[in-house]
Amino acid sequence: MTTRIFGFLLTLMIAAAAAKAATVPITVLTYNTYHGGRLDGTTGQLNTIAAQNPDVVVLEEAGYNELATYVDGLNTRFGTTAWHGVYTQLCNAGQAPTCTSYDLTTVMVLTRLKTLATSSIQIWAKDDYHVARPAVQMTVALPDGTPVTIFGVHLPALSDAQASRVTFVNTFQAWAQTFAGPRLAGGDYNDSPGTTPINAMTTQYRDAWKAVGSGTGLTHSSNGTTLTSRIDYWFSDLTSGATAVAAHTAGSLADSDHISLTVTYNVPANPGTVTQTSTETTLYDDAFTTLNKTYWPYGVFTGSQDATIPLAVNAGFHIGALKAGASGSHYNGISSKTFDLSQSGSISAQLVQSPNTATEAYAMFAAGSDGSDFYRWYESGNALVAEKRVAGVKTTLVDLPYDASADAFLRIRRELNAATGTTDVVFETAPNTNGAPGAYTVRYRETWDARVVATEMKCELKAGTSEADVAPGSVTWNHLHVATNSK
Repeated sequence: MTTRIFGFLLTLMIAAAAAKAATVPITVLTYNTYHGGRLDGTTGQLNTIAAQNPDVVVLEEAGYNELATYVDGLNTRFGTTAWHGVYTQLCNAGQAPTCTSYDLTTVMVLTRLKTLATSSIQIWAKDDYHVARPAVQMTVALPDGTPVTIFGVHLPALSDAQASRVTFVNTFQAWAQTFAGPRLAGGDYNDSPGTTPINAMTTQYRDAWKAVGSGTGLTHSSNGTTLTSRIDYWFSDLTSGATAVAAHTAGSLADSDHISLTVTYNVPANPGTVTQTSTETTLYDDAFTTLNKTYWPYGVFTGSQDATIPLAVNAGFHIGALKAGASGSHYNGISSKTFDLSQSGSISAQLVQSPNTATEAYAMFAAGSDGSDFYRWYESGNALVAEKRVAGVKTTLVDLPYDASADAFLRIRRELNAATGTTDVVFETAPNTNGAPGAYTVRYRETWDARVVATEMKCELKAGTSEADVAPGSVTWNHLHVATNSK
């Protein structure tokens, strides 16, 4: 009997140890950068971040042009090339769902882990500075493959915007629930513990500092010399088993009006299947070693065509030189056979060479069913624009600063939106990773218009000018990819 009892206890001890070990740590940090730093720019901030040894960093108020500064700064300090990131700019003007003017500042998410997916939304909750602010999502894989979904947020500011902060929290929670857990949400919430927005957040998420922090946890200074409030947080969802085990603040008010907040979580190892239930099916890939007339039987379908503009295929599809000093419309390009994209389909292409950005020459990538009904990305004069033409009426959807690195790949995708129950058109961009797209970032989405017939979609690659531009240059496209069940 004694032997049996000992064996039973030993079994329990082993099982308990195994259960305890079945977690994986992740360290996350959030930091409001005060527009990229006060006295010495980002140097002090980067030193503070590196000293905390995080796996994921969420930044608020970092400039859209500072992504490389933070990424390169962390890679230098850690002696690696693994750090990378995404950002979404705050919206200054517009009406939902269309932002017409973007702020220079962003919500930015950086990581040294493998990125599985990224996306973002604008949450329309107005304050004295912005009409909408983004939530940025990044799903990362821990070293054992366990996926964790990270969110970066920056809520509406000032005391008169508390109702907008409640709107932000409610909208964010509905969107975040469409992603698998564990879910960790960090950022500047612009409100103190016990207020209505924070109480709303804690109906679905656990405040890490309240759980494991020591002391006041103050993170923000209203006078520039002393810390006065706790408005920066890390939250974990209540259902997935992520547990905060340590939390601390660090930094100097010489670098920002905030200091950083770092939290280490233990998350369940491989917590079930969180990948999508379907696998992407490739319908067509083209690296343009030759022009496949079976798949590219037509010229442009979204407007007039100037066949005198040279076209060539040689490790890419080359258009130009474009017409210099010629008034009127002068475009050339190709369009594809039709594809059925009704089942979560997508079409993407790499813009290898844009036209001369000092001119108003255009590089255009369209996906549509006919010349009156299509969606399109175009680059012109350092702007990247998503637009639609439906029933012959053209509408600008989003106008972004063009970043040749971050926006190397352009994608137009059809997706069932679990949060709204609608089928959406999603405009995305991704950096170039050895000739393939890196993680896509959502730039704009809205309900798919049924007049753009998803079962009869063709792609167009073209370039040209609409006015007399001097030295408009040439354009190169490559790596056309058409797929269904895209994610």
